[in-house]
Amino acid sequence: MTTDLWEYRPGSHQAAELGLAGYEVEATDGPLGRVEQDAGDHLLVDAEPWVPGSRVLVLVALVARIDHLELVVHLDCPRARVSSAPPPAAVDVLGHRPG
Repeated sequence: MTTDLWEYRPGSHQAAELGLAGYEVEATDGPLGRVEQDAGDHLLVDAEPWVPGSRVLVLVALVARIDHLELVVHLDCPRARVSSAPPPAAVDVLGHRPG
């Protein structure tokens, strides 16, 4: 089974009509930051608590689950793995993925 990194895993985002901007993001080893933009296939996260002045691109395939009551996106990986994702500049402001 292959996983598309630009799509949520089945069951990880049951309320897909809800945007995630403003939600906290938690990696397996602690807080990563807050969602600035939910583009549908990726999240732009302000990672200020982890890396001062930094924004990171989180591919939605890394989302393990979303807690809509607590407003938290839980990832299934440590923060270091997110640092290997494409830089935010790899995705244009309209949310198009790299070709």
